Amino acid sequence: MVNFNCMTGSPAFGQPFCPCICCPCCLGDSFFSAPSGITVTHYDALIGKLAPFAIPLLVSLGPCFQPCYKLSDTTGICCVATDPSRPSASSKPIVVFAKRTVKDVSAYTATFAKYADSAMKGAGVRACFSFVDRDTPSTVVQFMWVDSASDLPAIPADLVACYAGSAETDYCLIWGGWDAAVKATLTADTKCKYEFNEATRGFLKSPGPETASGFATGSPPMIWISKRKIKPGKLEFGGKHFQYGTDMMYPTAPAALGIAEFTADGPDATWSLRVFNDYNMAFKAHFPVPSCILCRMAFNVIPTWEPGKFAVGYNFSAKEYIDAAVASNPGNASYTPYYYDSGLIGPPPDFGKGFPAVAAPKPLSMH
Repeated sequence: MVNFNCMTGSPAFGQPFCPCICCPCCLGDSFFSAPSGITVTHYDALIGKLAPFAIPLLVSLGPCFQPCYKLSDTTGICCVATDPSRPSASSKPIVVFAKRTVKDVSAYTATFAKYADSAMKGAGVRACFSFVDRDTPSTVVQFMWVDSASDLPAIPADLVACYAGSAETDYCLIWGGWDAAVKATLTADTKCKYEFNEATRGFLKSPGPETASGFATGSPPMIWISKRKIKPGKLEFGGKHFQYGTDMMYPTAPAALGIAEFTADGPDATWSLRVFNDYNMAFKAHFPVPSCILCRMAFNVIPTWEPGKFAVGYNFSAKEYIDAAVASNPGNASYTPYYYDSGLIGPPPDFGKGFPAVAAPKPLSMH
């Protein structure tokens, strides 16, 4: 069992949990301690059933608690992270997500599969795959993760020739540590609108000894992409507290490889990214119930979202992982699911590349 310091969210091994006045949101600590895979306890099942009622209730209490957060954050009573070099404010990897119109789905499928197979041979390319968008005719979605700007593979001319859209119909989103060379490579194809994050809120973890356990889980990654409409005038407020929340998530969820967002072009919206490389060690661990993370987000971030379904919502994973996520919070059903074993174009993602092989986790267990 691990206790988490109520001010920082960092592990406080050997310390008993004690609610303290410095953290008015503190309802409890994270008691998460499970290996990789999917573990659903009876408590988890209960939380899943209560979530549709409990989350709106907590969100409605946000205006009551926000002055407490303002006071505690301003005075330093709650120790929010401010060091600009902290790992939880780092985003060296690059994530590219695109929705593209194609001339011929069969020709595109063959061409992209060849490109993805070649790209995934690169040591720093951990994901390069595509699906046919089942809601929009002659349209595909693409996802890529590279460890750094230098790892971005060249885009072949025969793949570019497959596209038939325009900047009005197609878009490409870029999170993380892109540079001028990356921007030039991507924007050479003018049949698309590009949105580059100018300032990432949250983090994208880099592979290394200190993050090895999160990369080498053996689990199918859970990838979530959404466009979230934000209430007018609330972008800055919500973004600040989103960063405070992700600073706490960084150490508590070792396999949460990416929890990031940036401000979308156009009025009051964000592009949101989640890359969970395991259910237990990422999806479940990044939002423990109860915890200071839960309250920071429920009282300060979620109230800034416009109610209703996300304007855009995709998730990619194995079916049992997505089903478990929806069971834990029915709101996750607002994402359109795509399963790696059905319609995947290109190799499956491999975030454990370069790390010692681990056994695949058991798919589901109930305690």
